[in-house]
Amino acid sequence: MTPAQDAIVRLILAAKGMSLNEYVVSCAVSSAANDLADRQIFALAPDAWEELQDILDRPAVAKPKIAALLDKSSVLEHK
Repeated sequence: MTPAQDAIVRLILAAKGMSLNEYVVSCAVSSAANDLADRQIFALAPDAWEELQDILDRPAVAKPKIAALLDKSSVLEHK
């Protein structure tokens, strides 16, 4: 860390009344939340958006094989 970077960090720590550890954890959590949000929001071109809306508006279709699979106990479940 350069002296200039150290000075900036020390100023914000004093202003916020936080320890370096608290500040670093806070910044890491905030950055992680933003990174996750970027993975949950997707931009689509107008034609792709319309296609997605058409797919979502279709009536539900029964999937008996999937329903049967979901009715079975998982190997991960305790008996």
